[in-house]
Amino acid sequence: MGKGTSCFGLSMVAMKMSYVKQQQFRAHGLRSELVKVDDGATVIRCWVPWQQPEGGVWSAGVADKPAVLFLHDFVADGTVNWEKQIGAFTKEFNVYVPDLVFFGGSETRKEERTEAFQAHCMVKMLHALEVYNEVTVVGAGYGGAVAFWMAHLYPKLIERVVFVATGMHMTPTSQKPLLAEFEYDHISELLLPTTAKGLRNFASVATYKRVHRLPKFMCTDILDVFFDEHRYEKVELLSKMVTGSRGEPPLPLLTQEKSLIIWGAEDQITSLDLGLKLKL
Repeated sequence: MGKGTSCFGLSMVAMKMSYVKQQQFRAHGLRSELVKVDDGATVIRCWVPWQQPEGGVWSAGVADKPAVLFLHDFVADGTVNWEKQIGAFTKEFNVYVPDLVFFGGSETRKEERTEAFQAHCMVKMLHALEVYNEVTVVGAGYGGAVAFWMAHLYPKLIERVVFVATGMHMTPTSQKPLLAEFEYDHISELLLPTTAKGLRNFASVATYKRVHRLPKFMCTDILDVFFDEHRYEKVELLSKMVTGSRGEPPLPLLTQEKSLIIWGAEDQITSLDLGLKLKL
């Protein structure tokens, strides 16, 4: 079977994605753009605000609205991660929803793989879209780690940060008990499954409501659409993460006065105690 196909010859995941793009994103005044940075070496897909004033021409964003940037977790892409949230923000904010590098429609020919590299890419993208100040960044998990480095490296651009289950204070042993539950040696085995069983294992800890039954054809479809592309590069992203690495210096303190931490009390991948440490 090809990419994004099921046993019925159709991809239910691809159809769901098409529905989300049409009903959740385009219906709220966003459109998908490919933004080139690093002299074209890096291409970032981003949903951007797009509106047409009366008697005017189409333009990106509204001048008097503040900007909010949504950064997704390590699974899927921005479209999937934030489909339920954007409708609540587009009336008051210029909303930007990119795919991080090597997710969705974003990729690079450069060799850097750290969270700081992702942060630089996101800032270059914002500048290319003529966004230069007072940005609120909402980051979930891995996206929160990217948001952290954006806030540290570009304090004049990033006004505030919302961290959603972002384990900035992980250690090399933080996830050992979780990995041992499935007899895994590396976090990539959990976050980047290759089999239906692996996907069920991931789903069992990534969702609050346990997934008791996931048909094999659906597993194949999900693996094809979300996990097969750029697998090697995603393993590199995990292997070269600064967050949680042995021997790294202490995290810098952020200078932003306003930040928010959102966490799930039952989070099994990034435990609540990591959220309490981030608060301090």
